[in-house]
Amino acid sequence: MALNRDRHSRGAEGPQPGRAVIRAGNYLAIVCLFFGAAFAAFVPGSFGQRIGDLFSVGLIPAVAFYAGGHVLGQLLVFGVKVCDTIMACCSRYAVQLANRLLNRGETRVPNWWTSGARARLNARGPDREPVRRMPGADDLIE
Repeated sequence: MALNRDRHSRGAEGPQPGRAVIRAGNYLAIVCLFFGAAFAAFVPGSFGQRIGDLFSVGLIPAVAFYAGGHVLGQLLVFGVKVCDTIMACCSRYAVQLANRLLNRGETRVPNWWTSGARARLNARGPDREPVRRMPGADDLIE
């Protein structure tokens, strides 16, 4: 049995409700055809009545399920694509908004907040002893 690589390579795409709806419509159409044929074969009546039963119970609902499944499936595929596009646009907008807010906040930081950064470097360790710095550490900080 040959492995269909196209079918198995799409595993990362996620759920596809359109294809499932199309498949369900096809199966329901086949069930309607079989039910209509069985109904026409086993219900007593004239030939004209049996043909009418086959059309009204089997063929017309089968065509309706088939066409409805395909139309609804294509609408779902289109809806998923539209939702993906909207989600990508909103994500890009959210990233741009976050960048603007972060950049705005960066320019408004007062100087007295940053002057305390040197005082924190002289903090005490867990034993309340002054933290020893390596020679030349001041050159790395500036």
